[in-house]
Amino acid sequence: MTIPAAEDQLKFIANIQRILDEGSFVATYKFALLMALADYAVEKGDDSGDPIKLTTHDIAESFVDYYWRQAVPFAHGNESAPVGVLRQGTGRQPVVLSRIIEFHDKFNGSLSAARKDVGVWRILLKKVASTIEHMPLWKLQVVGRTIVPFLYEQHGMGNMIDLHHGVIFNFRRFYDLIRSLVEVAWIRHVRMLNLDLLGEADLAEFLFGTERTALAGLRSILKDVQSGECFYCGGKLREGGDIDHFIPWSRYPLDLGHNFVLAHSACNRSKRDFLAAPNHLEKWQKRNHVHGTILGDEFDTQGILHNQGATEKVAIWAYSHAETACANLWLRKDEVLPIDRGWRDLFSAAL
Repeated sequence: MTIPAAEDQLKFIANIQRILDEGSFVATYKFALLMALADYAVEKGDDSGDPIKLTTHDIAESFVDYYWRQAVPFAHGNESAPVGVLRQGTGRQPVVLSRIIEFHDKFNGSLSAARKDVGVWRILLKKVASTIEHMPLWKLQVVGRTIVPFLYEQHGMGNMIDLHHGVIFNFRRFYDLIRSLVEVAWIRHVRMLNLDLLGEADLAEFLFGTERTALAGLRSILKDVQSGECFYCGGKLREGGDIDHFIPWSRYPLDLGHNFVLAHSACNRSKRDFLAAPNHLEKWQKRNHVHGTILGDEFDTQGILHNQGATEKVAIWAYSHAETACANLWLRKDEVLPIDRGWRDLFSAAL
């Protein structure tokens, strides 16, 4: 393992900021590309610092995820009439968004249903991958008349890139910061393109908020697998219970079925944006390993997105990140405890 030096890590963030501040943005593709690369690093990368090859197809699905939630008409304030799908480019709608709008309509807004139609889904990903190759991939690192090839070598063509040494590490280490920087820039760009429609409307929740998951069906599935008990305290759920992101949404936007648990409102409020203590982590991991396949089948029936492998990779990343930061983990009520390396034993086979 050869991690980047501290000065190289700072330079990486400075270059991300430079792209956002000085780069040319005709459409929002470059924002989506940065987010997709960061997501790839968390869900499929590691902290070795090694270079890695990837293709545009490897990140096409992430592109679809980001634009899918933005492919619906925007209604602001308390007004019932939506203003239409927000513009994401200076001319016509970017081709990726236009295609996703078509799929959104075809599958009545269900991303899960679109993914299950394997043939159609492959066609969409192929078209999105081709657009990434011909649009943002070879323009992302161009700032003015200068090329800043800090992510990958600037060949100018092709659907494959070689991410440099340290790039995956830096995306993982600074994921929260990069996500915040890109979201702010993306929101600013969309607002500028739609100022006549938006005024001062809040775009953050609409563009990047939690997905509108089928909560009723999810609650029923979780209540059954948890035997009607709160995931955290074990007490009986006398009412519906709160659906909680086990890995908090604020740490990583993971709206996949295996990340959800059902909890008392009081436990959910107390946990807030903490990662859970090792006893909760062990219980969550055991639940997913024992019931993962059955849960997946139920999620499919209810149209709930899931990917057990990616969910576990995100959990490993989140706890590793917390260990580096010497963070506290939530145990119960107002009780927290410092993280130690013990959580790694639960993922020994994956680390």
